[in-house]
Amino acid sequence: MYAQPLSPVGEAAVSRFAEQVFAHLNRTDQRRWARAYLHGLLAAPGRKSLANMAASLAPGPTAATASLSLQQFVNGSPWDWRPARRVLADLAVGRRPVRAWTATLAVIPKRGDQAVGVHRRFVPEAGRTIKCQAAPGLFVATDRDALPVDWSLLLDPSWTADPQRRTRARIPEDVAPSPVAELLIGMVDRLAAHHPVAPLVADLTVVDEPLRLAGALARRSVPYLLEVRGGQAVQPVLQATTGRYGRVHRGTVPAESLFPRRRPRTPGAPQPALRGAPVLPPGPAAVPGAPVHRLWAHGDGDGADGSRRYWLTNLVEDAPGVLALLDTAATTRTAVDRLGADFGLLDFSGRSFTGWHHHMTLVSAAYALGRDLAVRARANAGVALRHSA
Repeated sequence: MYAQPLSPVGEAAVSRFAEQVFAHLNRTDQRRWARAYLHGLLAAPGRKSLANMAASLAPGPTAATASLSLQQFVNGSPWDWRPARRVLADLAVGRRPVRAWTATLAVIPKRGDQAVGVHRRFVPEAGRTIKCQAAPGLFVATDRDALPVDWSLLLDPSWTADPQRRTRARIPEDVAPSPVAELLIGMVDRLAAHHPVAPLVADLTVVDEPLRLAGALARRSVPYLLEVRGGQAVQPVLQATTGRYGRVHRGTVPAESLFPRRRPRTPGAPQPALRGAPVLPPGPAAVPGAPVHRLWAHGDGDGADGSRRYWLTNLVEDAPGVLALLDTAATTRTAVDRLGADFGLLDFSGRSFTGWHHHMTLVSAAYALGRDLAVRARANAGVALRHSA
């Protein structure tokens, strides 16, 4: 996305942005290396290794020294990453009207076994089991983009039950193995502590326990749109009036059974992109008069891949409103792809828990600034074009 080196305007923007996001760092040298790391993520061509980033900062013999300093800053320095993420959330919320908070899972392939959190995981997109880190991320989605504001790292007991491994990876004592749903709730709580709640849209990669997550969100009065599998058991409402329960189906059925394939009335005409059915909310049996939840089926299921996806929600949005929210899930997956391709999400080579969180915070900052620089560049190009016309 970015030519190397940055333009003078870009250099100034990096300096201003770094001072804003990393103002909490007490030492001048820490703030200087935060700015340098951010510069490297934006300007280094190709893989965002320490060597490549250092070369973009200090070509020649001094690059080796710069690489060691970047390594110390991101892996050895014990600075707190949470204040920087709060600033990123403030900036994301303040730029444009928020449509949703979105959650997805970043899968970061690894070759060895030393990087913190590495485990073997089946990845549907790859169609196989790979060695990787898995990182649920929370994003703020607007009509233009989805910006990352928080990350967690999925750890299994092999990392927390082995004292030597835990010490070597510098995993804090209060960090325990947690399912993705629990990690996501922690991130939602942190964001909700400082900002008005928005609907949470979570795709299937992150929803390992959708009903547990739905219950936790409902207790927090967080609206949600959660993807569930076609085999997810739901309890349908056979008749509903004014958004309240009517006659309830006895027992549960698979979500996909509520949306049998229908022959279009006009031969060759497509089926609706979104179909809905009222269901009971997850958890204990609903009390009389409780609001009806809704299960949505997205896609006609008749494509080459049989694509149909199912979403459970406590929102009262109509189909166009739900489709608009589903767009934020797609935007978020695009953002994760861009984070990996252009901003170094996949390129951290350190082994420590703190180093990983430092890197992910800096990658998120680089993405936020990079999107701003791209918008400004397009605006300037448009102005130049109008003036030349």
